Amino acid sequence: MLPTDLLCFIETSISKHVNIPVKVLNVRKLHGGSVNFSYQLNTSQGSFFIKINKREHFPLMFEKEIDGLNQISPFFPVPKVFCKGEFSEYSFLLLEFIETETANKNHWETFGEKLAKMHQNSSKLFGYKEDNYNGSLLQVNSKTNLWSDFFVQNRLMIQCKMARDKQLIDNNFVTQFEKLYPKISNLFPQEKPSLLHGDLWSGNYIISHSSTPFLIDPAVYYGHREVDIAMTLLFGGFNKQLYESYEAYYPLERGWQQRVDIANIYPLMVHVNLFGASYAQRVKSVIKHLV
Repeated sequence: MLPTDLLCFIETSISKHVNIPVKVLNVRKLHGGSVNFSYQLNTSQGSFFIKINKREHFPLMFEKEIDGLNQISPFFPVPKVFCKGEFSEYSFLLLEFIETETANKNHWETFGEKLAKMHQNSSKLFGYKEDNYNGSLLQVNSKTNLWSDFFVQNRLMIQCKMARDKQLIDNNFVTQFEKLYPKISNLFPQEKPSLLHGDLWSGNYIISHSSTPFLIDPAVYYGHREVDIAMTLLFGGFNKQLYESYEAYYPLERGWQQRVDIANIYPLMVHVNLFGASYAQRVKSVIKHLV
C-alpha cells in the first residue's frame, strides 16, 4: 500500500486544502489505469480519489491533466480537483471520489448532447497550446493550419518512429504505413478544429449516483471531431443512443462510419507503443484497404 511517510504528507495536504484536520481511516487500491497507481482514500472528511506516480518518469503529468479537466469542464462535468503535490520521488493528484452507476437511455442522450456541444468549441488552428500525455506517452500538439498536416506530423509519424525504434514493427510495415501520409488530406472531410477529449474510450467516462455523465483522464487538443467519435467505437462500451443524440445537435459529415478505421490508427499505434506489437495487426488491416 502507500508508504507511511507519503500517507502522512497527503493527510497534511488535504488538511491544508479543506482547512480542517483530516485523518485517513483506510486506503483501498483501485483497478484500472496503466500509468498511475490509484486509490480510494476514506477519511474523517469523506472519500477522495488519489493518483500517484513516480514524478521523474512523467514530469508535469498531473498539471497537464488538471489543465485538460479545466478545458472540458464548461461542457462536461469532471471530478473536482482538490490538490496536487510532490513528496520524495512521488507526485500525486487528489480528486473528488465519484460513486458510479450503470448508464441508461437518458445518460446516453445527455452524453451525446454534451459531447456535441464540446466539439462545437473551436480554435483557429489544429493542435494545442502545449504538449500533454496520452497514457504514459508524450502527446505532441504543435499547431497547424490543416488537419491532414497535424494528423500526419504529430500523430502518425511520431508513433510510427517510436514503434520502429522499439522494434515493434518491421521495415515493410513502415513502408506501407508511410504510403498513408499523402492520402490523409483526401480521407477526412474539411472541418474546423474541435475541442477533443483525446482518449475517449469507455474507461474514461463514468456515470455518478446522481445520474450525471463525467469525463475523466483527458488528453485534450483541437482536432477533427471524428477522432473522438471513432475512439468511442474502438473498444465498444457506448450505446447507439449516444450517436443519435450527438447527430441531433451536431450532425456528422456523410460517410463518417467509413472513416472510423482511419481515425483510429492513432490510438491503435499508441497501443502498439504502450502494450506491444499485437495491436499492429489491426493497423495492417486498415492500411491494406487504403494504400
